Amino acid sequence: MMEGSQDDLLIMDHDYSRRLFLRKKISLTTSTCVLLIVIFFSSLFVVSITSFYLTESPICYVTNNVEKVKSEEPTARPIYISRPKRSLTPKKVELCMNLGCCPNLDPTAPWEKPRLPTNVYPEDYQLELSLFQLNQPTDTYSGTIDIVLGVRSPTNEIILHADGLLYSDVFVTKRSSPNDTQLNVECIVPFPNTQTVVIRVTEQLEKDVTYDVKISFFRALNIHGTGLFESQFNKDQFGLQKSRIILTHFEPVHAREAYPCFDEPGFKTKFQLTVKHDNNTQILSNWDEEESFVDGAWLQTEFQTVPPIPTALTAFAVFYTDDFDRRSASVVHPITGHTIDINLWARKQFFTNDNGIYVDAPLLMTKNILQALLNIFQDIQTHIVPKKIDILAVPEYPSDAVSHWGFIIFTEQALLHNYMTTSELEHQRIALLIAKELAEQWYGNFISFKWWTDLWLQEAIANYLKYHAVNAAYPTWNIHDQFAVTELQSVMFDDSMSTSHPILKSVNSATEIDELYDSIETTKATAILRMADYYMEKSTNIKNNTLTIIIDFLRDHQYGFLIPDELLSKYRIDSWSGPDFFDRWLLQSNYPKIFARILHNTADNTSIFQLSQSRFLSAHMYEYDLYPASVTPFGYTWYIPITCKFGTTSNELNFTRTFYLDTARMDFPFGTLNYQYFYCNTDFAGYYIMDYTAENWGELSAALDNNNPSLLEIDRANLLNNAFLSAQSNEESYSVVRGVTQFLVRDAYKGILSWQALSYHVNRMLDVLEYESLYGVVQKYFRFVVRRYYTTFETTLWNDDGTFSEQILKNTIIQLACRLQLPECIDKATVLWNDAYPSLVNGEADHSIVDHAREVVYRTHFQNTYNDSEWITIESDYHNFVDVQERYRLLEAMTQSRQPWHLYQLLYRDAEPNKDTDVDLLQVLTLLAKNPVGRELVWLYYRKHWAELQTTYGRTNQRLGQLLMDITATFEDEFHEVELIDFLASTPGVNTNVDARFWALERANMNFWWIVDGSKDMAESFDLET
Repeated sequence: MMEGSQDDLLIMDHDYSRRLFLRKKISLTTSTCVLLIVIFFSSLFVVSITSFYLTESPICYVTNNVEKVKSEEPTARPIYISRPKRSLTPKKVELCMNLGCCPNLDPTAPWEKPRLPTNVYPEDYQLELSLFQLNQPTDTYSGTIDIVLGVRSPTNEIILHADGLLYSDVFVTKRSSPNDTQLNVECIVPFPNTQTVVIRVTEQLEKDVTYDVKISFFRALNIHGTGLFESQFNKDQFGLQKSRIILTHFEPVHAREAYPCFDEPGFKTKFQLTVKHDNNTQILSNWDEEESFVDGAWLQTEFQTVPPIPTALTAFAVFYTDDFDRRSASVVHPITGHTIDINLWARKQFFTNDNGIYVDAPLLMTKNILQALLNIFQDIQTHIVPKKIDILAVPEYPSDAVSHWGFIIFTEQALLHNYMTTSELEHQRIALLIAKELAEQWYGNFISFKWWTDLWLQEAIANYLKYHAVNAAYPTWNIHDQFAVTELQSVMFDDSMSTSHPILKSVNSATEIDELYDSIETTKATAILRMADYYMEKSTNIKNNTLTIIIDFLRDHQYGFLIPDELLSKYRIDSWSGPDFFDRWLLQSNYPKIFARILHNTADNTSIFQLSQSRFLSAHMYEYDLYPASVTPFGYTWYIPITCKFGTTSNELNFTRTFYLDTARMDFPFGTLNYQYFYCNTDFAGYYIMDYTAENWGELSAALDNNNPSLLEIDRANLLNNAFLSAQSNEESYSVVRGVTQFLVRDAYKGILSWQALSYHVNRMLDVLEYESLYGVVQKYFRFVVRRYYTTFETTLWNDDGTFSEQILKNTIIQLACRLQLPECIDKATVLWNDAYPSLVNGEADHSIVDHAREVVYRTHFQNTYNDSEWITIESDYHNFVDVQERYRLLEAMTQSRQPWHLYQLLYRDAEPNKDTDVDLLQVLTLLAKNPVGRELVWLYYRKHWAELQTTYGRTNQRLGQLLMDITATFEDEFHEVELIDFLASTPGVNTNVDARFWALERANMNFWWIVDGSKDMAESFDLET
């Protein structure tokens, strides 16, 4: 080992504690050794005899037919709304868990299919659980599920979902008068491949007769953040005291891991929960608590019955009363006067501490947004939202937030904040997340989808509603336009790859269901609704058509299912019916590129406007094209509405016309009208990009330079996005990008959307080019673009004066300037850091750096400093910050250090040892992957610990696939691509990570060829000497 190698010292220190025990000496006397040997052989003999008798009958476990002895427990009272608990004293029956005891069971029958049969269906659930795990060392819980069954056709088998459960009793009872009749259970057989269990009875179930199925079960708490699981966290800043919370995460198909059920969205059923838990704990669930009574050391809490709901939307949480507190607010329905209480639960440290209170701001935000949604749906007077909504903020959860009817779970980082220390971008992000989760109370809970192929519409509607709700609650934010630059740009980049997929695709297995949750289902689907709404307004001259359709459908289908064909049939875009229009966007991947040009006929002085469409791909790896044109129903031809503006001078676009393109090419006669240039896709309304001639691009650049008033701010952002995407595919020269960015230099342009669009694409380019010689040329050009604005407004950029949108613009400018290593920005960040550093060391979140600049200052400082002591101090102290937003900013900044020993220490000495308490290991890995130095460390860690990560986080955890995409997003050379191929070849693709592997491989290949094919063009286009 080289002397002074800090990496090697860290490695030795990391492994030292593991090897220490080998150095201890153990002394044993002769008599002690003899005693140990005798004990060993005696134990071996006892175990052998016991095993012999216990395994004498290996197939069936049969008990005597004696009456079940009821344990002493409080008498259960009638449950609100639901049927009373049934007073049933069944007789024990033979309980067989093997096909050998059930010869009449065909192993190839419906239980081997991915979907449950519908001949038997649930009408009511009553679930009783005993959850004492917080106070006991054991992690095993027990429960009883009582299901009321309806029967559509005669059968001997009851098939339902269950995964990893063990059973102690199973009873099937026929409801009859005057006495119920117990049926003989022939066997209960699990089928792990389909996560189902089959209960076979000897007497056939009769059509239109009601039955009760009562199953007693037990299992261990889950360890992967799905089903019913336990999460640990630190109670104090030093990690000396730890606590735990029991949570559920049943979406999309994990309720079956907690209790036997019909775990498909089409089986909506009333649900009532009763839980026995320790009397020093609190339990929350979907609906109001009906009653809770004490018996000794435990409580029995019974909840009111939830109206018909899919099992994935049931939820509950158990935590110590000493750990959490709550704060409440209320809203009132504008028509009925119905009051809804909002209870925000969080750990007590967020209510009182030296840096302020972190529950008041999110509670007020939730109140304002919920009131806005109630106003939007005010004509529907059904009490859709229960009289209370519990919102629980937890240290760690598999998703940022999950909405259940009456109960929403957030991570602390996604929700809790102090208004005085939170930037406008963070406010916007939190508000939109709250709005989406609240919108799902209407679309997602009150109305839910029937099968997973319809998930896209629920996600699209909730995403669409969140912008309306936030706009109503905070009208000065101009939130509608933010959709284009915060969501639409990124999904268009992802959807331009051949490994993308249609919104509608076949969904059968649990793995395919887990794969559904991505931006294609959510953002792309929202963009298509937005496009349909925009062009339906042009056809009808009526605004907010989509909102009207959503409200009307909800009124007509209360407590029912979301039916896409019926809802989409309400649309009409010119001559196209809603289903015809949407089919072409939902059943085909990617999106169209439209080539537009004006053809002049000099002979008769007439002109034709020509439009042609084709599939747009930023890079095409044919071997990975999962949806070639031959398998698409429409051959990559879309129904495309396009509004264009035409002009004769660069100062105006004085003629507007809408076209409807539904074939590969269409010609539109213009007669003697003669226009010099045009712009299409007004208001960035269409989900497509335009392709213009070089002459038209030049005219558009001139129009931008001359500040043409017909080009609105969102149109300018659209042109920037269009130019970057076209150049990315090498179908346009980067000289087009240079042309359409010149207007930003003129008079220090102040439009927020244009700067946000530019920032997104420039940051993405620089991330890939970090190790390339081309980096300097690109950096120098865009530094020139941003310098004019920065130097003009440098004084105001770093203060907190201005509107909400102006603060976001300031953040965008200084982030881009510092990312481009503008010396003035680096120097200013250093000065601000030095001023705030003493406060940060003292754990003060409210200090001299304004909110919108904190993230930039922290990151820029650690990227450019070699001050070890500062980094080590922050790394030691950031755990102590109660302000979760400030803590995340500091963590993100530390991961951007260019000193590898810092990154190694953060990963191996901090994140990995504390991954089960207060550090999210996957989050740290993701942040490190964004650092060109940290990327190599994370890539090595990911490959080395692949099996361990699968075991720790589970095969269905989408974050593992997302982490692979984050690591490989900037791979740009053959070496890394070969490494990636070797890794993919040596490790199997599992569950939800399969698509991520295809995406990672195409992205690495695309980056490589983008540089190979486009480097000369970029060098020439961005050369400031030309």
